[in-house]
Amino acid sequence: MLAAANTAAQSFQGLANSLTQTAQQVDGQVSSTVQQINSITSQIQQYNVQRLQSSQPDPAADAQLYSDLQNLSQLTNFSTVTQSDGTVTVLLAGGTPLVDGAQQDVLSSNVSVDTQPAPVYAQSLPTDHVLDAQGNDITSQITSGQLGGLLDTRNRVLAGILGDSQQQGTLNQLAQGMADTVNQILESGTVSTAPGAANGAALFTYNSSNLATVASTLSLNSAIAPDQLAPVDSAGNSNGNANALAALENPTGTQGTVGGLSYTQYFGQIAGNVGQENQTATANEQAQTQVAAQATTLRDQVSGVSLDKEASAVLQFQQAYQATAQVLTVLDNLGSDLMNLIVPT
Repeated sequence: MLAAANTAAQSFQGLANSLTQTAQQVDGQVSSTVQQINSITSQIQQYNVQRLQSSQPDPAADAQLYSDLQNLSQLTNFSTVTQSDGTVTVLLAGGTPLVDGAQQDVLSSNVSVDTQPAPVYAQSLPTDHVLDAQGNDITSQITSGQLGGLLDTRNRVLAGILGDSQQQGTLNQLAQGMADTVNQILESGTVSTAPGAANGAALFTYNSSNLATVASTLSLNSAIAPDQLAPVDSAGNSNGNANALAALENPTGTQGTVGGLSYTQYFGQIAGNVGQENQTATANEQAQTQVAAQATTLRDQVSGVSLDKEASAVLQFQQAYQATAQVLTVLDNLGSDLMNLIVPT
């Protein structure tokens, strides 16, 4: 029993650590994507400077502008306005300027625990943020493109499992529910039916001061010995606790459940939710790939007309495609990590 408990605790720790590493990898990808956006908007800013210095359009510069806008559409959602002087203003969908005339507004990113509203779990997994040139949080404005997909996966999908400042996280809830129930059963019983027999000891320990880290800190009680396991229940039944522990696999009451589900069902719900995210991302990727290809073909067939309208359509389609493709990539890894928890021992 001690060996099985240790394996279960290590499985929770391993999964929590693996998902945390995935979150950190996404953090790095968010930072890299923000740098790519700044690089592209710098090129657009240089285009505007050139237009301000020359009243004559430059076909080569115009072609580069459209290429820059198409590349930018793969990274985030935005809108453009062509000014009377020929310069292009680029705005995030929420109105935050990226390029305005000869002015470029540089974005940045950071990883920190949200303080508004006040955190319920102050030492939880931090959240990814994107900031404008003035340091204002504009994360909510980024809803598509590669950056939108990364932020959604990091701040919603992963945070829902590992927790954040406002939620404990489903994996931590499962780990705590299992540990508390097993400990309560054992500690309520005795090691034998003899009069004055000692009470049982807790089988699991975890950091109870930070419930958003239960899974990553869950471990076998290092102080427990085999003779401290309590098979006798509080009513004196010699195998009462042993039967109660065995019944946790298919509970008939509230004991051995999390959110009204058995431990197996609850984990299945976590994995099922990730699977649904994967399925949705796959379907969206396939649909948007076709639409983006069709829009690109139509644009390429246009000759002798302004490409503004055609390019705009392609940008919109590609924004949705890139977001779903990024979600799919991360969730594929996430699903594999989740299934590792239920490998038979």
